[in-house]
Amino acid sequence: MTRPNLKLGEFTIPWIPAVSPEDQTNMHPYKQQTRSTMTLPVGWKFAEGRRPLHQELIFDEVVEIPLRDGVKIYCDIFRPVTDEKLPAILALSPYGKNGHGFRIFDNIPFRLGLPESATSGLEKFEGPDPVEWCPRGYVIVNVDIRGTWDSEGNIYIEGSQMGVDGYDTVEFIAAQPWCNGAVSMCGNSWLATEQWATAIQKPPSLKCIAPWEGFTDKYRDLVCRGGVPKTSFASFIFNKTIRGRNLREDVGGALAEWPLFNAYWQDKVYDTSGLTLPIYALASYSSGNHGSGTVRGWNRAASKEKWIRFHPTQEWFDLYTPRYIDDLQRFFDRYLKEIDNGWEKTPKARISILTYGNRFEPGPKWDVPFADYPVPQTEYRNLYLQDSGKLATLQQANEGSVAHRADSYQAKPSEFVLTVDRATTLVGHSKAVLWMSCKDNNDLDVYVSIRKLSKSGEVLEHVNVPWESLPEGINTQHDVPMAQTVKYTGPTGILRASHRAQDPTRSTSLIPFHPHDKEEKIPPGDIVKLEISLWPMGIHFEAGEGLLFRVQGFVDTSSDFPSHIDKKLDNLNKGQHVIHYGGKYDSSIIVPVISLPAQ
Repeated sequence: MTRPNLKLGEFTIPWIPAVSPEDQTNMHPYKQQTRSTMTLPVGWKFAEGRRPLHQELIFDEVVEIPLRDGVKIYCDIFRPVTDEKLPAILALSPYGKNGHGFRIFDNIPFRLGLPESATSGLEKFEGPDPVEWCPRGYVIVNVDIRGTWDSEGNIYIEGSQMGVDGYDTVEFIAAQPWCNGAVSMCGNSWLATEQWATAIQKPPSLKCIAPWEGFTDKYRDLVCRGGVPKTSFASFIFNKTIRGRNLREDVGGALAEWPLFNAYWQDKVYDTSGLTLPIYALASYSSGNHGSGTVRGWNRAASKEKWIRFHPTQEWFDLYTPRYIDDLQRFFDRYLKEIDNGWEKTPKARISILTYGNRFEPGPKWDVPFADYPVPQTEYRNLYLQDSGKLATLQQANEGSVAHRADSYQAKPSEFVLTVDRATTLVGHSKAVLWMSCKDNNDLDVYVSIRKLSKSGEVLEHVNVPWESLPEGINTQHDVPMAQTVKYTGPTGILRASHRAQDPTRSTSLIPFHPHDKEEKIPPGDIVKLEISLWPMGIHFEAGEGLLFRVQGFVDTSSDFPSHIDKKLDNLNKGQHVIHYGGKYDSSIIVPVISLPAQ
């Protein structure tokens, strides 16, 4: 078998010591494990209050996986008690393979509507639950990737090494005596990004993938969106979530050293254009990390058999929702077991559309079917900025301007409103075209967003988790801390003005491609044109409701995950930003208007 080689010679990876597995900060207590095989009986529980087994499982603990360079990593395998050869579903991540991993659920009010009894505790964080999947005829393999916990080597933070190791892991599992030779992968976030990285290496036994919310470009999607470094996030997430005994790649340090795009960041871009295997991708509006990258990866893939679904909740809640577990099983049954179950008739795109109702009514429109994504026959409308904070379909003749302070969280943004005169649905990417200047600095970090207004002018929020299961009397607007994980405000876009250059060969009318490989500073007071793509949205407006377009000098922390790490304004903004519109300045927001299919 010929395996692709990994080439990392173009750049030097910065390393720092990893946090020891024995450090329990934000983790479950670490348990030293030894190689063993046991049968877990019906009724067995990982811990009191957890979901019990309703079918016997064989538990192979600390199974060694040899990688091509001699490094050994370790996994836990959960399989049904049967002589039948079964397909495997892999969960690869640094989050701990057996109950000692990251425990962010415990820090979120009401565990996002998922009580401890909803899962067994054998699942990886953001991964499939063996107690759910093994009785469905699948083997679940939880892998501690290179360098994490007791797996050997140093910890790479995504990139091509992750994909090559994924290739080796897939082929090792496919060769096991209990496996039918068919392998897929499952999970959110890192576990989804791992799927893109592994799939582009093309392991023969990887028959399909289900990347449920994972970025495909670490620089543009996560740590330097719009060219604005987010070092606090890069440092926080890996210090809090990853454990190992050797070294860890220092992404925060790399971002501080290389704020411009280079070969180091290019290694963390996953080009999915060569993929031909079946894909079931999942996206949401609420994740400030994964939405755009998921759509990019899915759209670029050459696969004829590919499906995408946008859900209206939160990614972890969706992963453990029974009807979507059933849905995912149909996909796996078709491509891992070759069961002719009619999966191919599933609409290529199922889009949930938000109404920003309260926790009961009217609620989002779930799984609206479309033939493709972006939705065919989308009408892209220009809404022009006008005097008095208005948006209009026509550009005003006279030039105007408005200014806002850009260097304080207490500053008021510039806002423009369109009152909708008929029922209107927006689905897809949007783009802001802004002419802007700043006399106080030679650069601008610009943040734009779209919000929905009630008929009375109230700025609305969408609650991501159905809270019907909460105790009576709980008011989600006042009694539940509204972290970003439980609410969504609207689509956002970010751009550092000195990164405004575009590659026309890779840009589209809605999504400008910024190379981010150079800075073009702006003489104070000069007016420049900025094109800023906003991440996908799905919002329905009734007549009389309003679309609010907001421009400001900082991210709206209620829509930026995790909001609690960005307490101070850490960009380069100074003084006032001025927006110019009307006359020769065609400042506008371009929105995607679609027609809902007949019910």
